Amino acid sequence: QTLLSFLRDVMLLTGSKLGCAEGGCGACTVMLSKKDTKGQIKHITVNACLMPVLAADGCHITTIEGIGTVRGNNLHPIQKSMVEMHGSQCGKSHIFPH
Repeated sequence: QTLLSFLRDVMLLTGSKLGCAEGGCGACTVMLSKKDTKGQIKHITVNACLMPVLAADGCHITTIEGIGTVRGNNLHPIQKSMVEMHGSQCGKSHIFPH
């Protein structure tokens, strides 16, 4: 099972999408946070459509749902930029069979 299918189907976090299923489009990008060997927290982005869910063991995962809120106008800077620049995110959920 991929990290993306786990996030969408089990955790019901549907903000990350399946686009190209090859890691090229970025629709499935999430951030993984984990301590390195020196105890420092490192943040990396991964293509959740390619990553096995068990490879995320011990990691904190941040999806688009975790970066801000529309309540009280508390948008994350990324969300605010999307609004100001009239950006959009593809709404397709699954264009390839599982």
